[in-house]
Amino acid sequence: MSKNIYQMYHDNGDTAGFFVRRDSWSTIIAKVVSIDGQESGELPGKPPYHGNPPVLMTVYNNDGTIQKEAETMSCPGTYAYSQIDPPFDLNE
Repeated sequence: MSKNIYQMYHDNGDTAGFFVRRDSWSTIIAKVVSIDGQESGELPGKPPYHGNPPVLMTVYNNDGTIQKEAETMSCPGTYAYSQIDPPFDLNE
């Protein structure tokens, strides 16, 4: 089931560091690094969008190579993401 990034953060124990794939992505995945600079703890604001704070991510190609570091995610509030298991040895 697709969720927005803020819901996944909450489902992950109010902690960043999880991997996602957007429905429209076929060759990349992303690791959520922080939300509005916050790596853990309850997000301020009202669910499910929490005021749409910026989400920082690292983007990986499917082979595990980094495509972009410290990239701001576009549309983190959209319900187009699925949380995935850490691929390869990327669970840092």
